[in-house]
Amino acid sequence: MQETARHTELTIPETARNGLFFLKFKLNRLLLAVVVIVVLWLLVVPVVMLIASSLRTGPPSLPGPWTLRNFAVAFSSEFFFRSLVNTFIVSTGATAAAVGLAIVFAWLIERTDMPFRGAAWVAVLLPLVIPGVLFALAWMLLLLPKTGLINVVARAALAVFGWNVEEGPLNIQSLGGLIYLGALRGVSTAFLMIVGLFRLMDPGLEESARISGARPWVVFFKITLPLLAPALFAAATYSFVSHLDSFEAPLAVGLPAGIFVLATLIYFQAMLSVPGDYGLSAAYAVFFMALMALMAIFYARLIRSSERYAVIRGRGFNPSRYRLGKWRFVAVALFGAYFLLTVAAPILVLAWASLLPYYMAPSAQALNSLSFKHYFAILSDPRFMTDFLNTIYLALGAGTATMVVALLISWVVVRGKSRARFILDGLTFISFAVPGVVLALALIFVYLKPPFRYLGIYGSIWMIILGLMTEYLAFATRTTNGGLMQIHSELEEAGAASGARQLTTLRKITVPLLIPSLVAGWVWVVAHSLRAFSLPLVLGTKKNEVLSVWIWIHWQNGHIPMAAALGVILIGITALLAIAARQVIARGSLGTR
Repeated sequence: MQETARHTELTIPETARNGLFFLKFKLNRLLLAVVVIVVLWLLVVPVVMLIASSLRTGPPSLPGPWTLRNFAVAFSSEFFFRSLVNTFIVSTGATAAAVGLAIVFAWLIERTDMPFRGAAWVAVLLPLVIPGVLFALAWMLLLLPKTGLINVVARAALAVFGWNVEEGPLNIQSLGGLIYLGALRGVSTAFLMIVGLFRLMDPGLEESARISGARPWVVFFKITLPLLAPALFAAATYSFVSHLDSFEAPLAVGLPAGIFVLATLIYFQAMLSVPGDYGLSAAYAVFFMALMALMAIFYARLIRSSERYAVIRGRGFNPSRYRLGKWRFVAVALFGAYFLLTVAAPILVLAWASLLPYYMAPSAQALNSLSFKHYFAILSDPRFMTDFLNTIYLALGAGTATMVVALLISWVVVRGKSRARFILDGLTFISFAVPGVVLALALIFVYLKPPFRYLGIYGSIWMIILGLMTEYLAFATRTTNGGLMQIHSELEEAGAASGARQLTTLRKITVPLLIPSLVAGWVWVVAHSLRAFSLPLVLGTKKNEVLSVWIWIHWQNGHIPMAAALGVILIGITALLAIAARQVIARGSLGTR
């Protein structure tokens, strides 16, 4: 009886299956057509328009004749190759430092007896709350050669020993500074990709080596890392691609010092040079996009081949933690230093600057000048409410629209039978390879030309929402693909056999079961949309301006205290969203038990 019960499965009458086949076939074909049109509109059309614009001269609204001049100028420019070299130097250095630190953090949390491991986990993820542009601006206040707070303190300390220097000794406006900022910002994402590997890896080989007398560092470098090497290399590749796309720090820190990377070169050529050379900028963008696409394809191949190196077996295990001894609190101090550099110091310096009439180092005079007048000025400015509502509309609109499209794409990819679904899945993943500044430029070319010009999308908040949907679609579909794969199709077939239409089955059976995946993806997209900068900056107008762009405008105009006050407000909004999302996800997890 027990054996029979154990193997009982949900069965659908064969006649019902046959009767529903043709209706299901037609609906799947219709859904496939709709999804293909949406993906073509979001991704393929902008890319095609960008490539076409790179082959023409003149502004987007009045394109000139077809020509290869833009590529000839681009590839003969020493400036372009210098920017390309800078891009690889910054991306390689930041990736190496970020992934290396993430590996150490993951090992300490999952494999050692370090105290406060839960707090350390949170400390690694907290930097995600701070928008990238604010992180860069905060470190400008800390490490500018002349006025940076850390440099002011360092010069005072050096003067005690008779070393008098006029500026420095540290300079954030350098390639080293960009690597430093990229490394600090990249640890959180790399950690999330790596920490699960240490948690799930069978520690049998490590424990055998320890029993044989191998020292901990020998075990780590000769057993642990080689076992995890393919997955770690995939994480490093993802991190490298993300750093290639970095825009905020190179714009805020590098551009004033004349240090260009590909992203800022494209932005400068199209938006800041007079007159803007959109054709040349498009040529740079096409090259940049091709480079990113190659890296994304390489990353996808690494992921697919990683199963050959599986280290998780069917038997259970309870790994013993390595005893750090007297080094336990040194490990805690390492996490404390990371928290100080990535969260505490940036927020504190922004809060300090926001209370001053103009930025100055801490002193008795500065303490007497503290006030909340900038906060009152911002909150009483009608522009704040406009930008605040635009930010909220942008985040909620992008989050909701992205997850709806991701659900439809995943339905076709996971449940469909057409071979076209593999092309569709590949296209959505490749959207990860389109840099934000390149995508923004492509959208300008699309919506400034007929027939899309007549839709009235250019200059509206919807243009930015469409851009963010395209940018975040790769992550969103990975989330919904995984969730849908866990739901057996027989549940949907049972609903269909009961007379429910396919859309009704999707709405009443599939979507409720997918709620955890949909909520997780929605929160991720909303949080990143709140922090979005490159797309709102390039596509921004007075009508669709958001808080992150207003912060940048204040900074560019020299209103540092106002920019800092706005930054503190934006961090507060993002933190409140993160707390609320954590509560919602926690309740959802409890409700599914």
